[in-house]
Amino acid sequence: MAEPAALEVMERYALLGPDFLTWLAVRIINDNVPAPPSEPGLSIDIQGPLVLGSSMGEATKITLAGDEAAAAPEVRAALREGKRLYRAKLSFTAQDATWTFTLDAESFDLKSVKVPVPKLPDLDEYMHQRIQALQHLNVLLLELFEIYLPIRLQPEQWREEVTGWRELD
Repeated sequence: MAEPAALEVMERYALLGPDFLTWLAVRIINDNVPAPPSEPGLSIDIQGPLVLGSSMGEATKITLAGDEAAAAPEVRAALREGKRLYRAKLSFTAQDATWTFTLDAESFDLKSVKVPVPKLPDLDEYMHQRIQALQHLNVLLLELFEIYLPIRLQPEQWREEVTGWRELD
């Protein structure tokens, strides 16, 4: 049997990223974020700009700006309509360290990443700490995705998750 073409694979899994980011955002809004194994005390915050979208309806994309955008009633209305979150600014805080970045869910690109590394006079040490901080962020995202994926792959469990989105107050 022939391997599926790259475009077929992309189409088949296209919603995984937006579903993941939407799942995470709803968990943040409901104060029900699962703890990644490597950082059980991780705190996650979501800020604007948020980009929500859908391939159906009159308004296929909406953007909400501002630090409190996730609390806007428009977010809940968009989720009830079946829209997914395509881009959001997130901050992860563990102990005294904070990572801030924008996650583009369609491509899993991290943009505008700020890592918890102080300015150091030794450039080699600074770069080493920066790389370690980026690797740690990568681990945290992977652990969260590993928590999400089994839920997403179970149709009944996923249906319950999405139903919960549509019932947000």
